[in-house]
Amino acid sequence: QGPCLERDFKVERGGFSDRPVYGLKNVPDTSLLVTSGPPDSALQVWKVPMEDSADVIKPVSSIPGEDDPGQLWAKIATTSSRASWVLHGSRLNSVRVTEVESRRNVYGAASRSNLELSTLAFLDGNTGLLCCSEGHLSLADVRQPQCPLEPTPVPT
Repeated sequence: QGPCLERDFKVERGGFSDRPVYGLKNVPDTSLLVTSGPPDSALQVWKVPMEDSADVIKPVSSIPGEDDPGQLWAKIATTSSRASWVLHGSRLNSVRVTEVESRRNVYGAASRSNLELSTLAFLDGNTGLLCCSEGHLSLADVRQPQCPLEPTPVPT
């Protein structure tokens, strides 16, 4: 279990980010958080202070998003199987896995489809489930970065 917005964060005034936070994930086994939100698909990385510290959440780095500045905000997922990995993207053809601390790109989707993502999640340390807004699903396997991702319609 990571931090819970309703339980672990209390905003008395202001906030820790100067941009809207639409997605917030704890990076397992670290004191890091990853956030996403408009105006673009970049991710922000934050350090949470130790429990007995009076410090505030501090920015650490930023992970660039897609090159297109008009892109939607990125959906994000983390995994406890692979410490410091974040699965992120706003469209099927922009999905990536990035190592948070080094900002090294571990996986990039090989897809021709630019369907908008509604959510994504790690199924295990090597596999991500990508759900598109139009009801299509796709699986991403980080062990096969050149394998094309093709959306599959979900039967109704």
